[in-house]
Amino acid sequence: MQWKSSRAVLAALIVLAACVGTAGAKDSPLLSLSMEHFRDTATVLDSPTDGAVTISTENGYKEHRGPLRTVWNDEYLEAVIDKKTGRKSYLVYVWITYTGELRGYGTASFQSPDGPRSVSTTLVVRDKSFCAVGDCTYTDRLTFPVDPDMLRRLAAQYASGAHSVWAFKLAGKSGPKYTGGLSNAEIAGLLARVDSYENGVPAAAAATTTAATTATTAAATAGAAAAASLKKDFGVGGMAVAASADQVNRAGVLIIAVSGGSIAQKSGIIVGDIVYEFAGRRIGTPAELQGAVAASASNQTVAIKLYRGTTVMTVNAQF
Repeated sequence: MQWKSSRAVLAALIVLAACVGTAGAKDSPLLSLSMEHFRDTATVLDSPTDGAVTISTENGYKEHRGPLRTVWNDEYLEAVIDKKTGRKSYLVYVWITYTGELRGYGTASFQSPDGPRSVSTTLVVRDKSFCAVGDCTYTDRLTFPVDPDMLRRLAAQYASGAHSVWAFKLAGKSGPKYTGGLSNAEIAGLLARVDSYENGVPAAAAATTTAATTATTAAATAGAAAAASLKKDFGVGGMAVAASADQVNRAGVLIIAVSGGSIAQKSGIIVGDIVYEFAGRRIGTPAELQGAVAASASNQTVAIKLYRGTTVMTVNAQF
C-alpha cells in the first residue's frame, strides 16, 4: 500500500507540473532565433515508399519547463513535397500534454494577413497514461493545414525586420483552449529550406519523359503515361494517419492539399478529409492511394469513402 501511495503522489506531481502553463505564450529566446537557425536545423525525411519528402522545423525550438526541464508541448511546421509533381503542402504540427477530461481539440483558429481563419484539425495519435492512479494524462498529436501564400507573407514580415510570433488557438469539445505559435523566423527558415531543396525534386513532365524513354514497347509507354496522368490529375497531397483510441477506424490518408480543377476537387474532396477506401480497396498510405488511382480506367466512376471529421462519407470521382 505504501508503494502504491508513493506512486500516486509521484504521478500527481508529474501531472501538476504538466498542467502549469502548458498553453502559455512563448518566451523571449524563441524570438532570438534567426531564420538561418531554423533553416540549418530543419530535418529532411525522404520516403521512397510514399514518394514524398517531409521537411520539418521540429528540432529548431523546444520550450522546457520546471526543475526537470521537461517539454510538455510543442509546435512546429512541416512541408510535404510530392517528388513526382513537385507539389508542396504545409502543416502545423502540435502536440499537447494535459490531464483530466478528454478535450478533443477539433478546430484551429488564427489570424491571417487577409483576416481571421478557422480550419479543422486532425488527430494523428493520442497517448494516455497514469489512468490507474487517478485522472488520465493525455498527449494529443494534431495537425492542421496552412496556406503557403500566408506563410510567404509572414516570412516577408521577418525579412522586413519585424520579428514576431504568429499565434493560433485550438478549441476542443471540453476544457480550455490551447494557445500556440510559431515565430516568423521559423516560418522563413522552413521556406528557405524548402526552396533550397526544390531543385532536387523532379517535375511531373520530367517523370513522364523518363518513363517514355525507358519503356520497351509502345504499349508499355502508353500504360506508363496513362498512370502518370491519372496520378497527376487526381490532384491531392496527403499523409498517412493512424486510428485513435476513441476513433478506432478513422485511419487512412489525410488530405493536406487539393489542386484547383482536379478530379479530387470536382468529386468534393477537401483539405482535412481522411480517405480510407478507393474503389473498394482499403487505403492506408499515399502510395496505396496513388496505386489505386493508377489502376483506375479512363471514363470510370470510382466510389471513394472518407471521414470528414467523424462523419463517414462517400464521394464519386469521374476519371
